Amino acid sequence: MEFGPLKKGVFVKRVNRFVGEVLVDGKKKKALIRNTGRLEELLTEGREVYLREREGRCEAEVVLVKAKGSFVCIDSHLPPLLLLEHMRSKGTPWFPKSFKMEPKVGSSRFDLLINGRILIETKSVNLVKEGVALFPDAPTERGRRHIRDLIELRDRFLPALVFVIQREDAKVFSPNYETDPDFGKLLEEFWRLGLPVKAFSCKVSPYEIRVWKEIPVVFNMS
Repeated sequence: MEFGPLKKGVFVKRVNRFVGEVLVDGKKKKALIRNTGRLEELLTEGREVYLREREGRCEAEVVLVKAKGSFVCIDSHLPPLLLLEHMRSKGTPWFPKSFKMEPKVGSSRFDLLINGRILIETKSVNLVKEGVALFPDAPTERGRRHIRDLIELRDRFLPALVFVIQREDAKVFSPNYETDPDFGKLLEEFWRLGLPVKAFSCKVSPYEIRVWKEIPVVFNMS
């Protein structure tokens, strides 16, 4: 997936969950942040960022952050599109003969329905510590609800959770037990039921992002 033209800037501060302040060509601008995570280790003062110009109250949008080991895409809306692009190209982990974006099942909405059978919820992962990708980086009731809802639907669909790590320096994925232990326990329960839990890292540059390879999912079973 190509980003289109991006402009280099410097991150100044986060104003709120959805808005940051950046420095571009010596001028301060408001920038949209399409990510509700904390991103505390990424959105730090002085950090190099790559921005997409836009119209409106926010004149730019933060797309990429330059980290030590990788460019990091922080647009949390991309994972289902990246996964679908990967599946259509590589045929793995499932080949989509048909698909539906954002299907509503009961009172919940999920990311993808593949072949009328495989119900997928994707999660955008940005946090990596010592080669371990971690999700979430903040407690997530929405994430816990998605797992509970998918478990309840297992008689009608094949539910799957796919974690898309939007950077390339992750070697394994693990739920972030320290930040949200209940999410970790629910994800373990999902996995113990024999339901697919998958994680993919991405190749990221200032020009494009694409799913790169599947990496192991590791649980703390103590």
